[in-house]
Amino acid sequence: MNHLPNIELFVKVVEEGSFSAVARSLGISPSAVSRQISQLEKELGGRLFQRTTRKQSLTEAGEVYFQHALQLVEDIEVAKLAVRGLTDKPSGNLRITAEADFALAFIEPILPDFLALYPEVQICLHMSSNLQDLIDNNLDLAIRVGHLRDSSLTARKLADSTSVVCASPAYLKKYGEPTHPRDLKSHSCLSFNTQLGSNYWRFEAEQKPITVPVSGRLNVNSVSFLRKAALNGLGIILIPTWVIRDELTQQHLIPVLQDFPLIPHSTPINAIFTHKRQLAPKTRALINFLSERIRTI
Repeated sequence: MNHLPNIELFVKVVEEGSFSAVARSLGISPSAVSRQISQLEKELGGRLFQRTTRKQSLTEAGEVYFQHALQLVEDIEVAKLAVRGLTDKPSGNLRITAEADFALAFIEPILPDFLALYPEVQICLHMSSNLQDLIDNNLDLAIRVGHLRDSSLTARKLADSTSVVCASPAYLKKYGEPTHPRDLKSHSCLSFNTQLGSNYWRFEAEQKPITVPVSGRLNVNSVSFLRKAALNGLGIILIPTWVIRDELTQQHLIPVLQDFPLIPHSTPINAIFTHKRQLAPKTRALINFLSERIRTI
């Protein structure tokens, strides 16, 4: 590995902690590593490491140089992957996690076209209402509705999801239609939640935010289940519009409180991956495909 640039070797020594560890990983002698680092120090005109017989540490100059060197090495890797992404054909097993309702509504319909376009890609889809750790579960991609919480992950927004408050005609005929968010306190409100008791829905009222406690006899972590419960007249629901598009068109569910915008007005749908440097062609292909098929929903 004598062709390895000194700057890359320096970064590797810092990351692995010793000359000997780098020498073992590269299959060269520690003295060869030391010579290349010494050559770099000579070119820079200053020492990068404090060396003793037992350990080594970065000098102040070494600390400063490492930050710049690391960025340079990362930029080179990004450039390599960008070029490789133009020529590499998407292939291999693509491991995805997504909430079941979303997967059935948006991923399942596009799979035939995607798999026909990329015949060397195999899909392994894990549907779960729980947030799966991408690294621990060896996942390439997660599709999540909501704001990104983990700053160590990278997100690409696919679309904005809007929601609506609605109920069946039978329920509204029996219990009346709420005309103000405060009226929800006297209604059965079915919640996307697994905790019994009060939940809170937020609206804009008189140009101010208003938080309304709502409660009902059903809490469930499936929007499809909520849709069916509302169709059966069990109560009022707050649900993503894309879940009940047909029911709204056919007036099987009726929107209420339309003069009071929900807070937030929309929720992002994101493709989540660990780091853009690690984005394989198969993963990038699916993200681009989903982005083209999903817009504001």
